[in-house]
Amino acid sequence: MASSITSAGAASGMDFESIISASLEAKRAQLERQTTTQKEEANIELSGVGQLKSALETFQEALQAFTEDNAFNARKVTIDQPEDTKYFTVEAEEDASNMQYDVIVKQLASTEKISKHFDIGDNNKFQAGKLTFDLGEREIDGKTEKVSFTIDIAEGDSLELIRRKINENDYGLTANYVKAADGSYTLSIDTGKSGDANNALTITAKDTAGNTLPDPTTPADPNDPKSLTLFNFSGGSIGKDGTTIDGWKYTAAKDAIITLDGDDKNALHSETNTFDEQISGITLTVNKVSETDDAGNFKANTLKVEEDYDAVSKKMQNFVSAYNTLMSTMDSLYKHNTYTDGENNYDGGSLAGDSMLRSLQTQIQQKVSSAGMNDVTKQSIYSMGLEFKQDGTLSLDATEFKEALADNYNLVVNAFSGDDGLLKQLDTFVEDYTESQGILDQRKDQLNSEISDLEAEEADNEAYLEKYEESLRSKYAYLDTLMSSYNTSLQYISSALISY
Repeated sequence: MASSITSAGAASGMDFESIISASLEAKRAQLERQTTTQKEEANIELSGVGQLKSALETFQEALQAFTEDNAFNARKVTIDQPEDTKYFTVEAEEDASNMQYDVIVKQLASTEKISKHFDIGDNNKFQAGKLTFDLGEREIDGKTEKVSFTIDIAEGDSLELIRRKINENDYGLTANYVKAADGSYTLSIDTGKSGDANNALTITAKDTAGNTLPDPTTPADPNDPKSLTLFNFSGGSIGKDGTTIDGWKYTAAKDAIITLDGDDKNALHSETNTFDEQISGITLTVNKVSETDDAGNFKANTLKVEEDYDAVSKKMQNFVSAYNTLMSTMDSLYKHNTYTDGENNYDGGSLAGDSMLRSLQTQIQQKVSSAGMNDVTKQSIYSMGLEFKQDGTLSLDATEFKEALADNYNLVVNAFSGDDGLLKQLDTFVEDYTESQGILDQRKDQLNSEISDLEAEEADNEAYLEKYEESLRSKYAYLDTLMSSYNTSLQYISSALISY
C-alpha cells in the first residue's frame, strides 16, 4: 500500500504504527467476513456441483450401456457342434426371440477364379498394349455400376511386373503366380467377389492404340515378346465351373447355402458366408460344410436361442452397483457440516444440506421403487429380487431375480429396459441435469458469476484499505506533530522553572 508517512510516532515517540496496523487488520477482517467467506463457500459449492454432474454422467453412461441395442434383453445361443469344429457361428441381435433350428451348411461362398499355365522359359517378356478387366455390375457407394479397369503394358514387361500392375486395381481383384523349377509359371486371378451373381470376369488384350489384338501366333523369333492375347478370357458361369476356357482353368463364384430343419426346397442363399437378414433376430456365419454320414447325407447341427438368465442377472447386478455408487456419492456431497462455538468446521460435503441435491436423490429413489408397477401386473421391484436397505442402497437376490425371469421373462426385462422401462425413465430424467446448459450447468454459471462479483468486490476492498491507511496515517501524523510540539513546550517550561 502507498503511504506518505512510513514511521508514524517518530516525532512524539508514541507507537502509532501499532495502532494503525491494528486498525487496518480490524477493518480487513470486517471486509473479509463479507467477501472471502462467501467466495470460499461459493467455490466449495461449485466443486460440489461439478462432482454431482460427473457422478450423474457416470450413472447415465451405465444406463445407456444397459439399454443400447436392447442389451438388457440377453439371449443365449447354443449349438451342438464340436468345440474344435465350428460349422457355423451365430450372434443374437437386439430383436432376437426364442428359436430352435436344425441347420445344415451345404455350401460355402466362393469367389470367381481362373488359373493358367505359362510355359515362358527364358523369354519372360510381353508385347506392349493394354489389358482390360471387366467385372460386371457391382454396388459402389449404394449405386449399381458396371466395373472395369485397364492396365498399360510396356514392351518387354515380365509376368511378375504385369501381376503387380493387375494388383493395383481398386476393386479387390488379385493376381498371384507360382514359378516351377523348369521356369514355367501358373498365374491365378481371383475377382474377390463371391456369390452366384458375380461370375462376370472377362479379360481383353488390346494394342497400345486400344484396338483388339488378333489371336496369338507363334513369334517368328522365339526371343520376341509374347502376345498379350495369352491373357484373353471370354467369361464363365456356374455352368462352366471346372472347365477350361481360353486356356484358363475356371472356378465359378458361388453362394453360401444352408437349410433349416431339412427343408431343401427353401434353402437359404447368401453371396457371402454371412446370413444377416434371412433369419429374424440372428446373424449366422458359416465356416465349414456340414459333416456327412457314410451314405453321403448331411448331418444337421441344432441351433437354439433362448433367454440368458445369468447374463440378465449380471446386468441387473451392474445396475444395482451403479445405482449404489451414485447414492453413496450423493450422501457424501449432502453430509452436513458441524459447528464449534458457532463456527463452521466445513467438515461436511461440498453440497452440505443442499435442497436441490436431496430432492434429486429422492426422485431417483422413488422412480426405482416404483419400477414395473402398472394397473395390470401389479408387480414391483420387490417381487423381482430387489430390495432397499436401511441406508438407501439396493441389494439383489440373484436366485429370486432369476425365478422372476423364469415366471415372466418379458415382464421383468420390459420393466427395466422397455420403451417405458426404468432405465430409460432414469436416463431421460438425469439428462435434464447433465445436458449442456442443463440444470447443473446453469447453477455452475450462476456460481461463477457470484465468484466473479466477489473477486471484483475484493479488489475494491484493497483499494478502500489503501485509502483507509492513508487516512489513518494522515490523522496520526497530525497527532504526532501536535504531541511533539506539546512535548517541546513542556520541556521548555520545565527548564525555565528549574532555572528560576
